[in-house]
Amino acid sequence: MTDITVYRTGDFYQGVSVSGHSGYAQAGKDIVCAGISVLTINLINSLEQLCEDAFSVKEDERQGLIEICMSYEDDEEPSGESRILFDSYLIGIQSLLEDYSDFIRLEIKEV
Repeated sequence: MTDITVYRTGDFYQGVSVSGHSGYAQAGKDIVCAGISVLTINLINSLEQLCEDAFSVKEDERQGLIEICMSYEDDEEPSGESRILFDSYLIGIQSLLEDYSDFIRLEIKEV
């Protein structure tokens, strides 16, 4: 099971944590893990290239862990671009969840 937790404060995304392997198929043939990985890596690349919001990434391939943590100053609001990118990420994850709910758990957590 892959656990995905999206952290929000009101309308602002604070980050996302993706952990675990879906178990849909053996490594190298697991389309669920591949889909989640593509969406998550695309979010990272898009944040880096399309907006100026600061963020950090933590990865541990062995554990199947990727964490993205946005770094806003106290009085700073996230850019509209980062909100759209996170919204798009969630649309993709929810789409996967519709067909593979036995292999993905999604939580949107208010922090």
